Amino acid sequence: MQVGSNAMANLSDRLDVRLARWLLMCHDRVDGDMIHITHDYMAVMLGTHRSAVTSALHVLEGERMIQTERGSVRIVDRPRLETAAQDTYGLAEAEYRRLVAPFGKSPA
Repeated sequence: MQVGSNAMANLSDRLDVRLARWLLMCHDRVDGDMIHITHDYMAVMLGTHRSAVTSALHVLEGERMIQTERGSVRIVDRPRLETAAQDTYGLAEAEYRRLVAPFGKSPA
């Protein structure tokens, strides 16, 4: 399920959709809403340029889903971020919860 979700997400040509999914996956794995991460690292993880990540972050921040500071991203509106990720996020996480154990943040 996770491999299929990854493949589907990578087919999206919109970086803001892929970034929203990736931020949600990070958010599932940290305590709180702050993710300490650089634009450079996000660019490496998403296979793109840092400047493209900065532009995609501005899109999400402009929609008030996140707040960025130097070296960190705060998730402000998780339900809207899940919507921004479209159908690239949620299926694998729900399947994990169903088959194994509770995981991540509560679904929107």
